[in-house]
Amino acid sequence: MLKNMRGRLSALIAVLMLALGWTQPASAVQVDGLFESERVVADQTAEQRQQAVTEGLSDVLVRVSGHSKVLENEQVQELLSNAQAYLAQFSYHANTTAEGEARPGFKLKMRFESSGIVQVLSQAQQAVWGSNRPNVLTWLAIEGSRGRFVMNNENNPLLTEVLQAEARRRGVPVTLPLMDLEDERLVSVGEIWGQFSDRISAASVRYAPDAIYSGRFYRSGSGWRAYWLLQIGSQRQAVELQADQLRELFARSMDALAEALAEKYAVVVSPANSGAYAFKVVGLNAVADYSQLNHYLSSLQIVDRVEVSRVDDAAVAYRVALKGDAQQFLSVLALDSYLVQSEETGFESIEPSFFWRP
Repeated sequence: MLKNMRGRLSALIAVLMLALGWTQPASAVQVDGLFESERVVADQTAEQRQQAVTEGLSDVLVRVSGHSKVLENEQVQELLSNAQAYLAQFSYHANTTAEGEARPGFKLKMRFESSGIVQVLSQAQQAVWGSNRPNVLTWLAIEGSRGRFVMNNENNPLLTEVLQAEARRRGVPVTLPLMDLEDERLVSVGEIWGQFSDRISAASVRYAPDAIYSGRFYRSGSGWRAYWLLQIGSQRQAVELQADQLRELFARSMDALAEALAEKYAVVVSPANSGAYAFKVVGLNAVADYSQLNHYLSSLQIVDRVEVSRVDDAAVAYRVALKGDAQQFLSVLALDSYLVQSEETGFESIEPSFFWRP
């Protein structure tokens, strides 16, 4: 019966490739507001708004590219000089605290035109980082006047808000551990402080993160220092930072995290970096599976074109034209976990095989 179903699937593919109302599978973490920014202005004059729009667009460009150096590019600087042209919508709001206390000035909320910005970044051969981004579990041990503690939402709400605000600024989804009895059983403050990565990884399993960012903050003279370890799968990267103020250290920590993630996942559209990748997919048992897979591949930022090269009862073979290199493409697939590569080995000429798991 399964063989007959696959046979019918093969017969229908030519028709399905023409047009289908495909539905995209849910992504790992969809980050909203990448093209939005907010600034406090003294009044509602055009002069105040113009400066705020330029600053807001700068925030958006860094967030969308994943790299602060994007602002140094000549074509991007030209874009910033005409920032008003990319402003799609703006509105003024009362400048109040979270508790509702009134403060001077107004909050100017802005939304920028996404397609035009992405087009300029691509033409300037700058990175573009899509809205599907890795969820980062963050273990942070801080040494304060009363000893060391692990920061979390429940016990350290003010510090948590600082970290989350800086994470939102860079468009990075960050989760903090609960530090409940289960976490405390699996990993101690001392083990987080000492970067016992095996213990931290074991305690992270319950959260199913895409990446782990574990670090420690401590006083150094009149300032602060940080040591972080970023783990993405089997890859590890150490980061050392320092700052005069604690808030600044949080900002630099999120900057370093965003830059490292963008290096792996953001796509630079360039003839020198573009490539192609051929593979086959098994586990397509129904027409809906095929339609979802095609829509998923077409929706990826790194994919320029999707071609079906062969169909049989066992698998569908694909060739994708890429805006980046094959390793970036594989990193994106690993992040989403919808296409899981088979561990079977064979000759290099044989297409890699993936299982479809929507």
